[in-house]
Formats: sequence, structure tokens, C-alpha cells
Amino acid sequence: MITDSRPMTQEELKKLTPLCQRHKTTLWGKESETTPTIVHTVFGDGGSMVTFEPADSRPDYYVILADSSFKCFEDFLDFMRENEELVLQAIEEQYGNVDDQQYDEDGDEIETDETNYGPDGELVLSTGSGYTTGYFHDQPFKEF
Repeated sequence: MITDSRPMTQEELKKLTPLCQRHKTTLWGKESETTPTIVHTVFGDGGSMVTFEPADSRPDYYVILADSSFKCFEDFLDFMRENEELVLQAIEEQYGNVDDQQYDEDGDEIETDETNYGPDGELVLSTGSGYTTGYFHDQPFKEF
């Protein structure tokens, strides 16, 4: 399974950004709005667009460019089973981890507003309750 990773190019970011605009969604029958968060690390050649959705932050989720060899959801699940730590590390390095935001360098507890969002509105990683993943059957990145 592909485990090479690299930083996202400006061309990829430019193409992905319009696909990650705020939109309406439904979770458990309740309508809300979400803005997908782009992970700036590309896995493999970046030809498949997939999602990573921590249960603690649903309906918000991350969008990841993964290898074009993924032909179905099961391929991405296999990749996640083998590379979960690599994916989580990429997200945490870019956006932080909600667990890390609870204490300062001296170990003193920091008051928090109990959300999964950073000061600039970015989605901070929280996997305390698990996560789900998704695969887009209509892949907009096949030409990369």
C-alpha cells in the first residue's frame, strides 16, 4: 500500500479549495452547515479525494488527497488500517490535537471552550470517540 507523502502543491490546493466551501449537510436528521478542512499532506500521487471525519467533530471533516490506486472505499480503508498513525500525524502537525490544548508547558490546565476548533476556526484533531472515512466515487483529481 502507498505510504509516500509530500506537501500539497499550490496547484492542488487551488483546485481543491472550491470543493471545500461551506455547505449544508444532515447528520442524524438534523440540518447543519460544515466547511471541510483541507489536509496539506498528500499521500501517494494525490489522485483520489477522501475524507476523514472524527466522531467528536461531526459533521465537520478533513479532505485528504490520497493515491489514485484507490478504486473504492475498501482500498482507502486498507490504507487507513496500515497508515493510520501517518495520517493522524499529518493532521495533528497542521492543525494540532485537542488533547494537547488542555495543558500548558508547565502542565497547568488551560481553560477551554470545549470545542474542536482552534483560534482561527481550524478543525483541531480529536479522535477520542473514533472516526469514519469516506471515498468520493466521482474523483476530481484523476488528472494529477
